[in-house]
Amino acid sequence: MTLSSSALERRRYRGSNVSTPKNSGPNSGQPTAQAELNMTDEALTTVSPTALAARRQQLRRQRQVRIVQALWRNAALLGLTAGMVWATALPKWLVYTPEQIEIQGNKILSEAAIRESLDIDYPQSLLVLQPSAIATQLEANAPIAEAAVTRRLFPPGLIVQVQERKPVAIALPDTVVADDLSAGDPRHQAGLLDASGNWMPQSSFNAFSEVSALPQLKVRGMQVQYQADWPNLYRAISQSSIKIYEIDWRQPSNLILQTELGSVHVGAYSDRLPAQLATLRQLRHLDQRLAAQEIAYIDLSSPQKPVIQMLQAQQVPQ
Repeated sequence: MTLSSSALERRRYRGSNVSTPKNSGPNSGQPTAQAELNMTDEALTTVSPTALAARRQQLRRQRQVRIVQALWRNAALLGLTAGMVWATALPKWLVYTPEQIEIQGNKILSEAAIRESLDIDYPQSLLVLQPSAIATQLEANAPIAEAAVTRRLFPPGLIVQVQERKPVAIALPDTVVADDLSAGDPRHQAGLLDASGNWMPQSSFNAFSEVSALPQLKVRGMQVQYQADWPNLYRAISQSSIKIYEIDWRQPSNLILQTELGSVHVGAYSDRLPAQLATLRQLRHLDQRLAAQEIAYIDLSSPQKPVIQMLQAQQVPQ
């Protein structure tokens, strides 16, 4: 059976009207970027204006709460500060007398002497007093190595903890050079020395009511340039088994020690002093062979070869 020409034309026309998919190919099953953007816009448009207004109102309320909390916090801080200032300004928070200052740790200095060293105008508020400044001033004006000051609220006052400078020797003035010194120079008057070589006025140790409480060692001619050597010198002297009563440092080239064996010349001070004192210890029985009255001095300038200088016999006129 054959088709007429009109039928063939109708079939071609119908075939040309059949549409093919636009997104043909391997990625035809995935949505395009434009489609995803359209979906996001549609999702945003689904949030109602009422929900957006409620969200904005919630954020506004949270912000207001934070502001109120900050205001209350600042107000509480200001109130606490004002209350402390008001409380410390009350009469019961004032230091009226030196007796309201408690002294701790003192063994040599009297409490009255330490209180007199404090530069405080009474009455004084606890808030105005600066503990660190008081401690620094006390260390500078008194024979105190270290001081710590704290406020005491009940009862109001101060607690002063001190570590004293312990005197180990009496520093006697050098009468040869004292005339050339000002009256404020330490070498112009007697004083005390601690183990570090710090000079202190003897008047600062008013707690010494007896002479036996003072150190027995005496030092003559102590000068500022000797302070660096004093700790080692004093350590060697204090560890010596031979009793040493006095150190004469007036001549830098010849350090003279007054000992239980008599006068000892060691020459210029050096790190040989422990060896020189060890040699002196070997001569401790010298008095069994020679009378002390016959010995002028012991020369230890060379510790390996000590020399005993005898007194020259005086001729008695006939």
